[in-house]
Amino acid sequence: MKLLKRKIFLIIFFLSLYAQAIKPYIPGQISITPGNYYSVYIMDQGRSDTDDLASMLRFYNPKISEEYAEEIAKIYVEECSDEGVNYDIAFCQMVLETGFLSFGGSVLSKQYNFCGLGAVNGHSRGEYFPDMRTGIRAHIQHLKAYASRENIRKKSVDRRFRFVKRGSATTIYALQGKWATDPQYDIKLERLLERLFTFRQFANNVNAVADIK
Repeated sequence: MKLLKRKIFLIIFFLSLYAQAIKPYIPGQISITPGNYYSVYIMDQGRSDTDDLASMLRFYNPKISEEYAEEIAKIYVEECSDEGVNYDIAFCQMVLETGFLSFGGSVLSKQYNFCGLGAVNGHSRGEYFPDMRTGIRAHIQHLKAYASRENIRKKSVDRRFRFVKRGSATTIYALQGKWATDPQYDIKLERLLERLFTFRQFANNVNAVADIK
């Protein structure tokens, strides 16, 4: 039985690596459960969960403690849900901007600036926030400013909110040239979403194998 479980595990592992089922969610153009697809729409419901986000973060940055990863994932889900923002996208944008919280650029970890607000060049550290939740809330409010014309539901902590052309970027593909000058910014976000959902699918498959008696 152990040999069988090992064979099943290896088959699922290699199938997960080469799976082509992870694609953008486009309404009306899919024939299976939308939960198997990531969404490129910023104002949308996230399809992963707190454990998926925290596990992915620790997989790519094992120096982060389990408690810290779970806390930041939980706050992202909560703050995004309050504003109607897709937390899959927001979380992936955070790991893109911070290098999976390694903070190798001009922004320091103590700034709680998880999306590079105000860090317009390599010499500017950008905005400072008093704690993790405030920094995440500013990120979500700024993302909503680009993606929607709706009012934010909590008191504004994003000092740069007023500079955004409201509703000018409803998908990740419209952030390039607005949020960042990197010509590959949207592609990098898309690849991180693919990583998240491939990792999510693989973890689910591993759990299914573990349940085999």
